[in-house]
Amino acid sequence: MALLVPTQTAEKTRAKVVGAAVGAVAIVLIVLAAAGVFSSSSTIGQVHLVTAASVSPATPNAQMDPFGAPSAKADYSVPPPPGQPTLVPTIGTKTTQRLYGADPFQEAVSVTQHVWPAAIPLNAPNENNNDPDRPWALTLLTPDEPLTAITAVPLLHFPDDAPVLYVNKNGIPKITEDEIKRLGDTGISRYHNVDAFLVGAAANPGVEKQLKAIGLKYATVTAPNVPALANTVDKLYGSIQNPDTGVPDMGNGMENVMVGSMQSYQYLLPATHWVAHMASGLQWVNKNSVPQPTIEALKRRHGQARIYLFGGPEQISGAVANQLSQYGTVVRITNNDNVAFNANPTDTPVDTAIAFAKMWDGAGEVGWKITGPGHGFTLVNINDWQGAVASAPLSHLGFHAPLLFTTSSGTLPPELEAYYKSVAPTYTTTPADGPYNMSYVIGSWNQIAWPQQAHVDYISEMGNRRLWNTTTGGGYTDSSPTP
Repeated sequence: MALLVPTQTAEKTRAKVVGAAVGAVAIVLIVLAAAGVFSSSSTIGQVHLVTAASVSPATPNAQMDPFGAPSAKADYSVPPPPGQPTLVPTIGTKTTQRLYGADPFQEAVSVTQHVWPAAIPLNAPNENNNDPDRPWALTLLTPDEPLTAITAVPLLHFPDDAPVLYVNKNGIPKITEDEIKRLGDTGISRYHNVDAFLVGAAANPGVEKQLKAIGLKYATVTAPNVPALANTVDKLYGSIQNPDTGVPDMGNGMENVMVGSMQSYQYLLPATHWVAHMASGLQWVNKNSVPQPTIEALKRRHGQARIYLFGGPEQISGAVANQLSQYGTVVRITNNDNVAFNANPTDTPVDTAIAFAKMWDGAGEVGWKITGPGHGFTLVNINDWQGAVASAPLSHLGFHAPLLFTTSSGTLPPELEAYYKSVAPTYTTTPADGPYNMSYVIGSWNQIAWPQQAHVDYISEMGNRRLWNTTTGGGYTDSSPTP
């Protein structure tokens, strides 16, 4: 093989190329050094500040989308957990959780899916004890009878543990039947292993046929009128919860009864969350008269009833309050205070719900006594009574969240805004110490819009108590004292 020797021309060319490369590198190094990219120190990096964008994005609302509107489609979807194909993902923030429902059937299912995972088999230890993974039974209602639905809620509390699901007057819709199957309730051991109470119009041949087909035991609960139905529910629940006397009590002898006017049923809606939380009675009156079934229910208390009237004299008259006092002690739940106000203020369902969330009656051990942070709430549009009733399990298990009302989809009522701010959590040492608030937001975006949910989150977040402009909120010690 011949040995190739570079010619003098080739050598000169190579020298020029190498020299040019070295020169270029030297120039680059000088430029980078001048720019501060390289430093003689290895203990610090660089900061490069860009203060202006090259292009302003086209957006119809620069205040909401300053960098352009996001895609009109979700970036990704969340699959249900294995073995639970009917579970529906929900939207949450730091201090709120949306339980979505475009109709009453969806609302009720969203609540039961949130409270009862039903991921543990029936024979698991403690599955039939407090705080179960599955409910022990169900309370089936139709979504077109508010007085009937409110009347049935005492059946929800232990030892029934029977959350609300909605059915039709001629059968069970698929979404409800799927949820009945998913929940796979254990049956009420204290009451013939019953799986469901069919109350009012829910007790119809179509519903009964479908329940039989999937193997559920049930009891129908009906009456000729609403006060008689309330008396019937009271006797039924009392026989299960307190078989000694047949009257519901709280285990300490207190025989409390929540009372509302049939002409102003929205005022009694907050009581549904209480009777789901504590064993109590629930009865009806008219503004100016007391039905005989209600009198019979109170007489069973033998003068020991503590009777809570929801609303002011415009909802339940003073004459009715006086008549009810023959059967126990009467306490009004109202925003009135005869020391603070020269004349009676107007009572609204919004005010009544807030008053009940704040109150504490030590004698009857009734009231949520929430005047400081560290609690849960359930927020429902006042026109969505179905969502209010269906969400009662949120006061039965978990955060034990009393009911609050908004009156529109867009903004909070001023009194509710003020209440939320008054109980917002603040810290003096570290936010890690808590406490924290949580609000469940019930229903569709039309009932409570996303901006309203986001606003609740904004005013419920932890704040710094040391800041000069923090004038609301508090800590653990600001809640009403225990007895």
